[in-house]
Amino acid sequence: MSKSISINIKFFLITFLLLVARGCDFYSTSLWFFDNPSGEQNLLYRVAGFGWTGLILSNSILVALIIYCFYYYTFKYSVDQLSTMPKGLTDYISKRYFNQAGLFYQVFYKTPKNKNTFLGHIGYVLIRVAIFGSLLATIHNLGQYYNLPAYNTFRELVGRPLYVIYGLIGASFVCFQYLLWNKEFQSAKLYFDSVNPNTK
Repeated sequence: MSKSISINIKFFLITFLLLVARGCDFYSTSLWFFDNPSGEQNLLYRVAGFGWTGLILSNSILVALIIYCFYYYTFKYSVDQLSTMPKGLTDYISKRYFNQAGLFYQVFYKTPKNKNTFLGHIGYVLIRVAIFGSLLATIHNLGQYYNLPAYNTFRELVGRPLYVIYGLIGASFVCFQYLLWNKEFQSAKLYFDSVNPNTK
């Protein structure tokens, strides 16, 4: 199988998983939304007052943006080689995002100067986080709607399962982001080791 075919299959498979996961989330939400919408935790409903149609429209736009970013990562994004060997992971990310070392801390509050890298990374991370978060939301909704004993026990143990879900979603974002950063960093190290074998 050629590399291009493999990439195409991976893109469509992950995109399909996203659509299925979002569909499961919407289906499980619809089971009780119309009878008791006050239980809906979506901020667009609770804060902005979006109804069911508004939620579908806004989520469709969000999913489309996520797929576009993933498309960019899969087919347009490329990793530019740095001119000097990074000292470590944070040094590498600082150079990739801000074109100089020592600025890794700005990742947490500032938009990177290298927009291509930022968009590519967002494309890789967000679709995976969206799939994971949608599956967690589906489990939560079905557990509540069908009053599953196992889920009731879980709720009694944690008190507020939504806090656990949000925590897991946040942790998944950090995890996927780190995995991508480290993957590219290790590739950069291999590149510099190959061109400068005496630096090993």
